[in-house]
Amino acid sequence: MASSYDNKFGLIILGNSGVGKSFLANILLGREAFEHEFRGGSVTHRTEYEEITIDDNVYAIFNIPGLIEADQARVNINKREIDYAFQQRPNSLIIYVFGHQHGRIRNEDVVAFNSINKAYPLNPESLLLVVNALPADRPPNYEGEVILMIRDIIGRQLSERRMCFLNHINRGNREERVALRNQFLGAIFELSPRVHRKEDDIRLQADEVAMLKQQIQTMKDTFDANKSQFQDEIRAQQLRYDDLVIQQRMESERFQSIIDQQAQEATAMRERQAEQVQQMQERLIRMQADHQTMIHDMTNRNSADTALIRQALEQSNQAQAQLRQQIADLANRPPQIIYRRGGGGGFCVIS
Repeated sequence: MASSYDNKFGLIILGNSGVGKSFLANILLGREAFEHEFRGGSVTHRTEYEEITIDDNVYAIFNIPGLIEADQARVNINKREIDYAFQQRPNSLIIYVFGHQHGRIRNEDVVAFNSINKAYPLNPESLLLVVNALPADRPPNYEGEVILMIRDIIGRQLSERRMCFLNHINRGNREERVALRNQFLGAIFELSPRVHRKEDDIRLQADEVAMLKQQIQTMKDTFDANKSQFQDEIRAQQLRYDDLVIQQRMESERFQSIIDQQAQEATAMRERQAEQVQQMQERLIRMQADHQTMIHDMTNRNSADTALIRQALEQSNQAQAQLRQQIADLANRPPQIIYRRGGGGGFCVIS
């Protein structure tokens, strides 16, 4: 990834409600930082972000409400939340997540993408399009066909390296979550952050969505009607994408042992942290005992000595308060996730 004079960047995850933005953000973070559920309404109503470190650069992962809603007031609020994320971190990677219905890209997701892309022209060097939660047994040329179709209906000549197709997984299965994170990270590492400047307002009216969705459907129908004429191109695109996936999988396997090692080191680090907390608590107990001794001594000393003891007691109170705060900070310190490139272009994870 490209570096910058400012090592603070954004990783802005966009898409409509229900496509899995919060889940993918949690996959990257390695913890359940954002709420996510399967349900008809939106889970995220305000823009949230959590930070991770990638290649020594700090990335704020933004979890943003979906754009399209039935109520225009809600749409307007969502527009402002998207604007907020770009204002906070204009120099960002952009992840746009598409949902699907039986493998078919949802029309409303294309509508939302086009609206955001017109307001903030999304740089292809920093843009990743994700089709999420796909069945593993999809047709053999599915990715090649979808890549060509998306290029056609959004009018962008995106490389297959700017597309990522993620399988539906058993969310309770650790191995599947790790594999998904590795694939997702492999695609993200192809990107470079770029500054995105607002060129227009996000223009979308709730009562126009049906018409815009129909326009997208017409474009998809035209593509389907003509796709028999470019089956060779679809197959060639599928081969390029398959080659890319093989490369990324090899890198993931090569660095899985490094990831496991880092997990062991993280466990050892947490154990050392627990030992530090224990030592600090024992020190606090000794300080409290000394404090009580000074209080007892006050009753047996003259006024001059008493003043000195009072001063020492005040210093003891301050020292104990500082130590309690240090114990609380250390005990509550969240795990830090750092993604680094490996020597062969892969990555490892430090928690």
